[in-house]
Amino acid sequence: MKETITYLTDERNLTEALEIMTSVSTLYLTTIDSEGFPSTRAMLNLRNPRLYPQFAEEYAGETNPLTVYLSTNTSSEKFSQITACDKASLYFCKPQQFRGVMLRGRIEIIPDMEFKRRIWRPKWKMYYPGGVESDDFTMLRFVPDSVKIYSNFSVRKSQI
Repeated sequence: MKETITYLTDERNLTEALEIMTSVSTLYLTTIDSEGFPSTRAMLNLRNPRLYPQFAEEYAGETNPLTVYLSTNTSSEKFSQITACDKASLYFCKPQQFRGVMLRGRIEIIPDMEFKRRIWRPKWKMYYPGGVESDDFTMLRFVPDSVKIYSNFSVRKSQI
């Protein structure tokens, strides 16, 4: 695969990255475990406006257009890994089309209860039985510093 380096100011790169990110239902989060190895798992794609319209306003207010919100259990291994090392990557893909977007960046914990209440959906109770105010419900904000777009058998890397 040929790799070219561009900058996210290239509108084509931003448009293609957002098209892939907003069209899939699942994303893959990779964090670093306690032994320094990558640990990857599937996550709900809160960037998909069809599935999670409540986030549209939040994303519109972001200065980094590729910021992604995630939800998780505070009791999870992933939460412990993020607390120990905030470096992570997200991968969104359309495998049948050989297209994908890999974001590299950092994750922060969102302690704001007002934010949590605003985005909460009742169906999430299956993941967080204690509800929105549960100590086991956590929202995260991933802010990328670079993006790789895999498309047409080439890779375009952009700094943000």
